[in-house]
Amino acid sequence: MTGSTDTNDVPIDQAFRDSELRYRRLFESAKDGILILDAKTGAITDVNPFLTDMLGYSPKECCEKKLWEMGAFKDIPASKEAFKLLQHHEYIRYKDLPLKARDGKLIQVEFVSNVYWEGDRKVIQCNIRDITQRKHAQDALIRREAFLREQSVRDHLTGLFNRRYLEETLERELLRASRRRLTLGVIMLDVDNFKQYNDTHGHAAGDAVLQALGGMLMAQVRGEDIPSRYGGDEFVVVLPEASRKITRGRAERIHEEAGHISILYKARTLEKITLSLGIAVFPQDGTNSAAVLQAADQALYRAKHAGRDQVSV
Repeated sequence: MTGSTDTNDVPIDQAFRDSELRYRRLFESAKDGILILDAKTGAITDVNPFLTDMLGYSPKECCEKKLWEMGAFKDIPASKEAFKLLQHHEYIRYKDLPLKARDGKLIQVEFVSNVYWEGDRKVIQCNIRDITQRKHAQDALIRREAFLREQSVRDHLTGLFNRRYLEETLERELLRASRRRLTLGVIMLDVDNFKQYNDTHGHAAGDAVLQALGGMLMAQVRGEDIPSRYGGDEFVVVLPEASRKITRGRAERIHEEAGHISILYKARTLEKITLSLGIAVFPQDGTNSAAVLQAADQALYRAKHAGRDQVSV
């Protein structure tokens, strides 16, 4: 009898060739990119067609290069260090790795490596899955969620924060100010004779006034300030770390700027608006949000009854 056989009387060399053929078919038809590396040197010894199609490099341009010499990997600063990890770990996965294709296109991939022995030679198999579309979908979802979150805290007419956001944020800012022994200013304001303005020109004109006022407030606040529409034609601006002097100065500036607002409605310029403003400061005028807002409201009430178009403390 010639040649070794297995228990099923199939020659071992034939079984080996069949196994190799099955592996090669799987390798070449796989819908993920596959790289085979020499674990000792990092040289690429084999690539499958899916990977060469994905990256735009020919098999010849890939093979015999080190992993970090291949065009798609050489711009990744950590590729050499990553190979050292591949040498010493049986399994490594990178969930989001950017590879640059030959045409310059950036491809987001998931990179999974496995280390095994091929006879007396240690090899590293790297499976590379294109997740660009998935990443784009995830990014779009994140942007959408951020947009919805932003919409949920904004007043749709003026673009300022809404009352719910103001009340939640004011509580947090007061706790922070209390812990750090800081002051916090609050300005409450509304448009003088706004109901009369609406009755004369209509609600659409009134909306134009509120939009213009919202734009002006946004231009007058710092990045850390919280300008909000409190309800109707009433607005509140929270000024973290602001003293009474700074809060009053900001209120005076807003009062002055209101006189420069030009409101164009149905091809004509409407009459100027004036504001009444009340200010309060934590902790002197109240030690919680309700008390500080009430103090600012009382100051606004005094401004109204003193003749409007002014700032009251």
